Amino acid sequence: MMRALAGQSVSALALGAANFGGIGSARRLIGQGESEAEAHALLDCALSLGITLIDTAGSYADGASEAMIGRWLRTRSEDERAQVKISSKVGLRGGLQPATIERELQLSRARLRVEVLDFYLTHVPDPNVAWPQVMDTMGRLQAQGLIGAFGISNVGADDVAACASAAHRPALVQNRFNLLDQVDAENGMMATCQDKGLAYTCYSPLAGGLLGGAYAYAEKIPEGSRLALRADLYAHLWKPGLDDRIAGLQALAAAHGTSLPALAIWWLLHHPSVTIVMLGARTPRQLEHLVRGALDLPFDAGLFAAVGAAARSAP
Repeated sequence: MMRALAGQSVSALALGAANFGGIGSARRLIGQGESEAEAHALLDCALSLGITLIDTAGSYADGASEAMIGRWLRTRSEDERAQVKISSKVGLRGGLQPATIERELQLSRARLRVEVLDFYLTHVPDPNVAWPQVMDTMGRLQAQGLIGAFGISNVGADDVAACASAAHRPALVQNRFNLLDQVDAENGMMATCQDKGLAYTCYSPLAGGLLGGAYAYAEKIPEGSRLALRADLYAHLWKPGLDDRIAGLQALAAAHGTSLPALAIWWLLHHPSVTIVMLGARTPRQLEHLVRGALDLPFDAGLFAAVGAAARSAP
């Protein structure tokens, strides 16, 4: 399934590379993610499944994620390299001053071994740099032919409005959104993106593993779990009533011959405000299950509504 993103044709399902070499941008977790061989196996699998968009960031494992992707690209044929589009991010470390963005882009392009980075996003807002200045920097890099399109990540509706009113406008947003965390659909964020003409791409489709069905609610998040390692992102979802919501979603999945993770991806894939869904699979087998499960289930408006309602049900 292909979709238009900032004038380019990419797969509706993308592979997120946050766990290549580490766990996201946390320096304390470098080495706990996928090895290079495991990352390359995931990339091979993604390409075989028709996934053409790979998402990373300069801060993931201090650049190791980008470097792994770059070395993988060198093993592919010219035709395959032409199919693959890369998205990376800047600003989580060092901020969004023009000199920082330019320096980090140079490093990212070198690690990825690409002349033009297809999509370049701000990773987080920088309170010390006004959005029009950031957008001017991105627009200049685009005019120089160094990036294809640019966007913003981990932002709110006010950030979108400020960026959309700048002389150089972003083309896309990348935020966390899933069945258990639908804040952007409730606070006007998605509506603002649609109003301003920005594509909405989402990451964390399985809510840190909560939608994988492997956790049972207790007083504390299980020590040492992947969920615990990224408690900063998911602890707000760990609350009484979680098990009932998960059970309701599992029942709907079973009734339609699929799994809860595949159903969660399917729901995002058919959400009217979502353009691209980032998958953070850890193994080729898991990736294939998610992709095939989401694509093989036909759209059903009644099921879509029932899944959304079950996920939002109050404890």
